[in-house]
Amino acid sequence: MLPRLCVDTNMVKIFIGNLPDEVEKDEIEALFTQHGTVTECAKFKNYAFVHMDDRKSATKAIRSLHLSKLHGRPINVEPSRGKNQGPVKLHVANVEKGDEDALSTLFEEYGTVTECVVVKNFAFVHMSNSDEAKDAIQGLDNSDYQGRHLNVQLSKRRPRREEEDYGPPPNSGAYWPAPHGYPVDRGQPEPPHYRGRMSGGYPGLPSSPSPR
Repeated sequence: MLPRLCVDTNMVKIFIGNLPDEVEKDEIEALFTQHGTVTECAKFKNYAFVHMDDRKSATKAIRSLHLSKLHGRPINVEPSRGKNQGPVKLHVANVEKGDEDALSTLFEEYGTVTECVVVKNFAFVHMSNSDEAKDAIQGLDNSDYQGRHLNVQLSKRRPRREEEDYGPPPNSGAYWPAPHGYPVDRGQPEPPHYRGRMSGGYPGLPSSPSPR
């Protein structure tokens, strides 16, 4: 029976691009060690991969080193993307409206926040990948924030149009979304559906021109 491999799920793989050819592996490793523990470093022609043992250290290294100059050349430093990685939407309950900036800063401790929208007393925070989202849930769910008890979970809602997520525009005065072909500025309910044709058209709407 083969031994089971033990994988550290907190380890973060970082991609470093646009490296000068003369840069050595030890130099790259020393650069990232200033921000945390480096568990592995592999240098190729003009790019490299660095593994750090926790996400906070990796996030700090990425923010500090991205577009910094190495041997006179700006380097590209970002999380290494897996095949199935992509933005993940989190639902955050018990927050105050207008608190987007502070809330975004809080979640950025666990990775890259691509979007943060507060709606009434809850918010949607988009993290750049599932690993960062899991770290944010683990670190912030049931935590105290500005005198409130946060609840952080994966959002179960599918991506929808903005007006469906955040409600109708103010003073729309009509159904939302409006029925197809029905004017939204009349402030009238949607007309009932009739089986047969009406010679006068729907109540309150202009009649259709008679065919010639």
